Parts: sequence; structure tokens; C-alpha cells
Amino acid sequence: MNMKQGFAAEERALLRGQQIDAHTIDTMQGWFPVAIATETNRLWWRYMGEKRFTESFFQDSLSGQTYEQRRVCHTPIAGLGELCNGIQSIAPTAFIFHVSRCGSTLLTQLLASLEQCVVMSEPPVLDAFFRYYHQQPDMPGALDLLRQLVTMLGQKRHVDETHFFIKFDSWHMPWLAFIRQAFPDTPFIFLYREPDAVLASHRRQRGPQMIPGLLDITRLDVHCQPVPAADMDSYAAAVLAALFRYGLEQVATSRLHLLNYSQLPAILWDQLFKLFALECDEAQLSSLKARSTLHSKHRHMSYLGDPPAAERQAMQVLESNENAAKQCQIMYEELEKLRSEK
Repeated sequence: MNMKQGFAAEERALLRGQQIDAHTIDTMQGWFPVAIATETNRLWWRYMGEKRFTESFFQDSLSGQTYEQRRVCHTPIAGLGELCNGIQSIAPTAFIFHVSRCGSTLLTQLLASLEQCVVMSEPPVLDAFFRYYHQQPDMPGALDLLRQLVTMLGQKRHVDETHFFIKFDSWHMPWLAFIRQAFPDTPFIFLYREPDAVLASHRRQRGPQMIPGLLDITRLDVHCQPVPAADMDSYAAAVLAALFRYGLEQVATSRLHLLNYSQLPAILWDQLFKLFALECDEAQLSSLKARSTLHSKHRHMSYLGDPPAAERQAMQVLESNENAAKQCQIMYEELEKLRSEK
């Protein structure tokens, strides 16, 4: 299976389980696409039944199954449209894009806590699709294939489910215009944060996109001068600048709703509920506010803000990467200006 460098083991882990012959399956309801085998043009699936995706990330919900519960199968990619027939699915309510470390996981966790919301947080199959399409840009029916994958991710399995959200990976920003073609009417949220705070967070714990060579992010067109392999701060600043650049370029053409980290969590119930046509009763709202005080990725822990050393780390990153950090700051301020004008 053709998988991106650095994630091969993680993607293979999603496919461990009892393999089922797809011809013996009457309906794909409850089955979710997880990976694409590019050399055989086949789509791999995991069965989740009625289990809700409530963990911080898509793969975390899958990992919650015991090995005995795991069932996998594969089907031809070309037959995906036919498999979508008869599937109960919710049209996407909104897509969430972000620069990373900016509150996107908090936002999706709050939404996922509502029983009326289906939330897919960075499903690996969409990253697999973008890699698949990147390798063969003349592939016919690419927009339809993306729509079909989204249909299968948005399955309605409980009577109360009415809204569907997808959070994309941060390095999917170059695909914004393509995704807008496929979904011309779906609201796009773009979450961002002060560059120094984002870079300091990555210094504490690097995301894969901030480690040179771990991911193929050539479409980001990162403007980075050759730097020593150990100087990951410079690379991270250049990647962040590229993410900001794509956000700025797509504000108008992809009709992005700009959202700053500082507006969370209150903007969800103060403004976004109206945008999403999402109703929330008093009990749910109270539960949401309680959830917002906990760590987005570690729900058993209270969130106490950035660690005490964060400000010092941020200054160190900025001082050692003055040019890239300055570009990030300029674009951040441009986004802030655009947000204030809306």
C-alpha cells in the first residue's frame, strides 16, 4: 500500500482486524473509509456500527475498539458511487480549516459532545485521497470521488443526528479551492492564532507537518532557505507562513469565515450556532461550557492555558527565525483586519 512516509505504521494499524469479504456485506451503512491502496485502486474500510466518533481525532475513535471488535474490508474505488446509494447521510454543515495549535480540536470536541452532531476530525482517508489525486492530477471524476467519501463519512446512524462537520488537516490548506469546487455552498471556517503561540506550541511538541521530510507537503510551497536538519524552528516558521498565506489567498474566493483562537469557546454559542442553524437547549449549553474548561485532547484534565515557559519559548523561536516570523506576523495582522471588517 502506498502510504506517506512517517505515517505508514499508523495507517496500517487502522487496517488490523478480521478481514471480511465485501461481497458478503449487504450494506455499507456503519462502514467507514479509512485508507486508499493506490497500487490496486482499492478503498479500505473499518466497521464502526453505531459507535459515535467522539474522540479528539478520527483514528482515536477507531483505536478504542478491541481487536476482536475490528472488522475490515476493501472495495474498488471506482465502485464507491454505487456503494453510496441507499446510505443515510447528512450533508456537510461546515468544514473546518486551521493553522494547527489554534483551538480547532477544542471546537470539534465541543461539537462532538452534542448528540445532534457528527464530527470527523482529520479522517485519514481524506489525506489519502489528496495524495492519491496529487499523484494523478488528470484523474477523471476527482470531485465526485471527494463528494462520495464525504457522503460515507457523514453517515446518519442515530435519529437525533442532524449536523455534520469535518476538520481537515492543517496541511490541506492548498486544497481549499478544490474542496470549494466540490462543495460550493458549505460554510468554510478558518481558525488561526498568533504566530508566536503556534510556533512555541510546536517547539514543545512537533506536529508531523513541522518536521522536515516526514510528510509530503510540497503543495504548500514552503519558502524555506536551506537550514541545518536540527533547526526545526526555522522550518516550522516557514510552514506556518505558508499556511497563513493560503488562508489569506482564499479568504475571498473560498469565502472563509475567519475565527481567531482568542474568540473560543464563546463564539460557538454566541455566533456559530446561528451560522450552523444548530439549536442547543440549556442543558446542552451548560454541558458545553463545562467541557470548554477541560483540555481539548485530554478530557480528564482542566485546561490552565499555555505552560509558564511558553512566552519565553515563543520569544526564542521568533528571535532565531526573524524573517519567517515577521512574514507570519504581517499575514496574521492582515487576517485580523479582514476579520474585523466582516
